[in-house]
Amino acid sequence: MENQQVKPELYPKNGEVTFLMPSTNAIGMLKGAKTGRTLTVAYKTKEDWLAEKDQPVKCFFLGFKESTDGTGKPYLIAKLHDGEKAFVCAQTVLIQALMGVELGQGVQVTCTGSTKGNNGNVIPLFEVVELEGVNLIGGGNE
Repeated sequence: MENQQVKPELYPKNGEVTFLMPSTNAIGMLKGAKTGRTLTVAYKTKEDWLAEKDQPVKCFFLGFKESTDGTGKPYLIAKLHDGEKAFVCAQTVLIQALMGVELGQGVQVTCTGSTKGNNGNVIPLFEVVELEGVNLIGGGNE
């Protein structure tokens, strides 16, 4: 069998890659800039929620994303933003509570404790309350 080399392709295919070169002033501004809010999305695990038991978290509900587990079974992930950072979570009780919430709605999520499932898994419990007059899309943000 012949040794074949794969030729790397330029993306966009057959396209041109252009770089915008920053000026010296722009580089100086970059080096001296203070950091703002984080844009990295984190996954909030059940352990994270249980560590914050009884501490309300005010956040915006940004919708759901469908995903699949290792066996191919679909499940929903909730997208939330607390004003400082974006995070996602997939705890069933929380997902069910957010099912009737409008996109962009402000909510207060409190982990109230946990229970054990039939299979021995720890299941966090939540209280979810809508925040009045707080919605990214509708009223409350004028």
